[in-house]
Amino acid sequence: MENKLKSVTIWFAVNKNGNVRMFLDNPKKNTERGIWEGKYPYVNSIIYKDINKVVKQAKMTFENNPEVIEIQIQI
Repeated sequence: MENKLKSVTIWFAVNKNGNVRMFLDNPKKNTERGIWEGKYPYVNSIIYKDINKVVKQAKMTFENNPEVIEIQIQI
């Protein structure tokens, strides 16, 4: 059986309360609610841990624009 790789683009941003949110589309800032909103939220606990480390190291806040990364997932 052949292993295949799938490319996934993930956008991530920090809500006003400090929580990291991940999306499959470019999220929009909802300043009234203090959150980033997107049509396609993305949840992956392993990737979340890595992105959370990046966010803390970069000292990202709600004021920062979303960042995007592309990852390869083995399927």
